[in-house]
Amino acid sequence: QISEIVGVSAVKYSILKSSLTGDIVYDFEKSISFEGDSGPYLQYTAVRANAILKKAEESGLVANSQELKAPLEVTTLERILYQFPEIVARAYSALEPHHIATYITELSSAFNTFYANTQIVNKSDPYTPYRVALVEAFYQTMKNGLYLLGIKTPDKM
Repeated sequence: QISEIVGVSAVKYSILKSSLTGDIVYDFEKSISFEGDSGPYLQYTAVRANAILKKAEESGLVANSQELKAPLEVTTLERILYQFPEIVARAYSALEPHHIATYITELSSAFNTFYANTQIVNKSDPYTPYRVALVEAFYQTMKNGLYLLGIKTPDKM
């Protein structure tokens, strides 16, 4: 079942990432890659975020709105997350789904950079609840973006 979901995402994303005015060039190797500009890469990134959320929950670290203490520095991930509603509106009004595909690819890249440079689940860090909330926001936004493209988000890969 996971293989089918990932395979379908490879084809759908390869088509939807292209502008309607341009040619659609399908590259099999790129479409199934778990790195960069592909449906499986986006799904894998969402699954990674979900795994972090499960780890945080198992550790008793959940995003409680009354405990959220945000770091002063705003991350690229936060800046990109903020743009989702306007990207969806733009894609809808122009009837161009590639805007959503491009956006969630950039969002995934920002999340992976954030993940590589930040310890998210740490009981002694006062920013952990905020970081968990940020991962929740990312995961929900990815699921929404993939859904709008007709791509399912598996629970694990």
